[in-house]
Amino acid sequence: MLCGLEEMARFLREHDNFAVITHFKPDGDAYGSALGLVHLLRGMEKRAFPVCDDPVERKYQFLPGWEEFTNVEKGLPFQPDTALGVDVSDASRMGKSEALYRSCPHQAAIDHHASNVGFAPCTLLEAEAASAGEIVVKLSSYMGEKLTKDVAQQLYTAIVTDSGNFSFRDTSGDTLRAAALCVDAGIDVDELTRRLFRTRTAAGTRLLGLALSGYTLCGQGRVAGLMISEKMFEESGATSADAHSIVNYMNEIAGASIGILCEQAPGVVRISFRSAGNVDVIPLAQRFDGGGHKAASGARVEGGTLEEVFEQVLDAACEYLGVER
Repeated sequence: MLCGLEEMARFLREHDNFAVITHFKPDGDAYGSALGLVHLLRGMEKRAFPVCDDPVERKYQFLPGWEEFTNVEKGLPFQPDTALGVDVSDASRMGKSEALYRSCPHQAAIDHHASNVGFAPCTLLEAEAASAGEIVVKLSSYMGEKLTKDVAQQLYTAIVTDSGNFSFRDTSGDTLRAAALCVDAGIDVDELTRRLFRTRTAAGTRLLGLALSGYTLCGQGRVAGLMISEKMFEESGATSADAHSIVNYMNEIAGASIGILCEQAPGVVRISFRSAGNVDVIPLAQRFDGGGHKAASGARVEGGTLEEVFEQVLDAACEYLGVER
């Protein structure tokens, strides 16, 4: 059920012992908004801890409190009464941590994905927001909670990563105003930008070269795609975390409307879709039981080889655009 700022503020004030849960295969918005909420709740004298199925990527291990992320398998600091999903469009995106979410008698969610239909009893959904972090800043202002420097760093990371360093088309005045509040709280913008956008591992650089050397253009040049195989990971020494932003090189090709990355992982092929211009890639991702944002969506396909899935995705993208392969 969808709710507004007032209802969410009341929910946070009336409950305690929070598990703040974000999605598996997390990104900067997931890490930053979850940690920001945890620290905001603690500032309200609530107990809270962050939850995620996956470990925190090295890239984000500068965020205050990153080492506190846990899950049922790792062990919980206390048994929560309240579950708060953040940056999660559907409870299934929590992975194994969905069971923890369901076990709590009180549940809520804060999200910005258009595909979210209000899965929580109290869901604060602002689909026009560039990130969940933007909504958390707005909520904190509404509640009169001052941003500390640590919380500002966490939430700025959430905002700047999901807005593509303020370059994606869902970047709005509200996005910039939320970021400005974080800057006013004393964060080092230059240092954060360097960490998040201007640093790549040597292995990640090798992986980038291997991946880009085999990209494909089809559909009259409107679909650009590439594959990353297990062999490429082995040859480069890179990890899946090093592959996250490579798909953006595809939708930066002149004339391309959709950029695609198919990444091989044990038992599954991960698909990333990126839009150039006004193309909405959510329906395309939904063809493969995925979802996300209009400009950036994803899916996972179990079974089938990397090459088979890649061909299916290219066919689907061309069909979606109404052009011949």
